[in-house]
Amino acid sequence: MANGLEAGVARADITPAVGIPMVGFAGRGASTDVHDPLYATCLALRDGDDVALLIQCDLLQLQAYTVTSIRGHVEAATGVPGDRVMLSCTHTHYGPSVDRDETSIVDAYRGHLAHQLAGAALEALGDTREAQLGVAWGDSDIAINRRERREDGAIWLGNNPDGPVDRALGVARIETAGGFPLACLVNFACHPVSQSGRMQSLSADFPGSARDVVEELTGAPTLYLQGACGDLNPVLMEHAYEPARTLGVRLGCAVVNLWERIATEPAGGVAISHVDEDLPRYRYGSEHDARELAAELDEQIARLEAAEGTEGSLWWARRRRDGAVAAAESWSSGAALEPVPAEMQALRLGDLALASAPAEIFTENGALVKRESPADDTFFLGYTNGSIGYVPTRQAYPEGGYEVTHACRVDPDAGDIINDACLRMLANVTA
Repeated sequence: MANGLEAGVARADITPAVGIPMVGFAGRGASTDVHDPLYATCLALRDGDDVALLIQCDLLQLQAYTVTSIRGHVEAATGVPGDRVMLSCTHTHYGPSVDRDETSIVDAYRGHLAHQLAGAALEALGDTREAQLGVAWGDSDIAINRRERREDGAIWLGNNPDGPVDRALGVARIETAGGFPLACLVNFACHPVSQSGRMQSLSADFPGSARDVVEELTGAPTLYLQGACGDLNPVLMEHAYEPARTLGVRLGCAVVNLWERIATEPAGGVAISHVDEDLPRYRYGSEHDARELAAELDEQIARLEAAEGTEGSLWWARRRRDGAVAAAESWSSGAALEPVPAEMQALRLGDLALASAPAEIFTENGALVKRESPADDTFFLGYTNGSIGYVPTRQAYPEGGYEVTHACRVDPDAGDIINDACLRMLANVTA
């Protein structure tokens, strides 16, 4: 029998030891210090026997096998089935490598992380209280489309003020009937890269700064849920912490302005759904294009090896070359490439629904899912339950650019498949 929504929150400090390799930009090397701590925050949700866990981590990403491991630890500690655990990353580019570098420090961190998250989940479940919920929407101007077109027509990572940007800022207020703040959920889309590509200080970037502002002014433990920011960057980027500070303050103040005007109501219903899809692997348009790219990358790899190029740059070049070679062979033989598995997941709490994908989704597709969702309010989360790379819109593939040419593993149909899966899940959890 349903008892109404209950919620509990717990937090773990997941800041790694200095010296761990960083991830998010190629060739930076190991971290040199800690600017601000990294946290994982768990929101436990309960309605009678229905339980779900939402865990937000100040990390770039988690690969699917790491997600499976963490879910196993959480289930062992709490009894909550792994498929009722949603693991979302803020996508900060100033955090540690978790699952790419098979080094002793990374292995140790990954193993410890699973225990920390399981502990936070157990603590959050042990502190659930009757909860009320309210949602409000505003906007923020801290993000800009980054697919800038040069005079020669090429797309590069810059600023495109005329490009699409989903500026919607969603805020959920969760509190007791007496007004005690239990949690604040923030959903916004913007790449946490404000300190540029050379910074070696561990940092949660602007989501951490925004969280500090919100928690200081509201007293509510805050989870920043990263949206569809595959083609969005912050409006400020430089080799300093100041952009992260000021952008976070701007965003955090917008969140507080919404929070203070939200009226909450008793909420019932916790539902969760997931869909596993095999996405078509990228074939680079034609055999000719795939072979041409492979040849270019062979030359690039040779130059990097001769110049003792960084391991990060070599890793990316070899990964891209191998993908292009496999695509060319697929065109030649007619044999299908192995698909890219992806788990989409949806979670409903009261009238709020969360739809997620394990990818860097372009802003247009995230906005489409929110717009067409059957729920009263929908947050879209990227970087959740895995990491398969960029999923551009169909229209972006012919244009090229980094997101298409360098960090994409899936063919143009993938975006539509993910959109459809998210909408099916949202229909399930709101039925």
